[in-house]
Amino acid sequence: MGIGDVSNTLIYYKVPLVIILLFILLGIFLIPFRVLLASDYRTGEYLMSWPIKKGEEFYIEYTHSVQLTPVIEVYFIDESYNIILKESYFHSYGAGLPSTTPYKFETTTRGFRIYDINQLMQDLVYRTGAERANHKINIGNKTYPFLDFSAPREGVRFTVEKFSLLLYLAKEVKQ
Repeated sequence: MGIGDVSNTLIYYKVPLVIILLFILLGIFLIPFRVLLASDYRTGEYLMSWPIKKGEEFYIEYTHSVQLTPVIEVYFIDESYNIILKESYFHSYGAGLPSTTPYKFETTTRGFRIYDINQLMQDLVYRTGAERANHKINIGNKTYPFLDFSAPREGVRFTVEKFSLLLYLAKEVKQ
């Protein structure tokens, strides 16, 4: 066996190994996973996304424009990856805030709580506050002000979508 035979043998084993590794890497980058996607309501343009799992909760917090008190709306992702409104907290009655409800209701240290709502949100849209509202999404123990990813008065639609790791990384790097 000469020197040429050894290098041919190494190439013989390395080429399939490299091809297998490329397929594995490609598979990892193309495997879909779910994200909570924030997009422009009018144009559908990508604004921001967060990986999300079944059963995971997130909440949106803002200052009510009339009462100037905090409102917190808690959502979760169900088994079919739908966004479900779970409960809502607010601090006072007034214009745009519930005074009666068919859902369970209690007073807590956080204010009034309406719970066991379990309402499917087919079209979850918020309009980014320009001055006082200070909309924030809290997900995965982190808080993201809407103004960090959207313009004042912009309609922001939230949906659960499938993304590949490659697409997710491309969108986030572009940000």
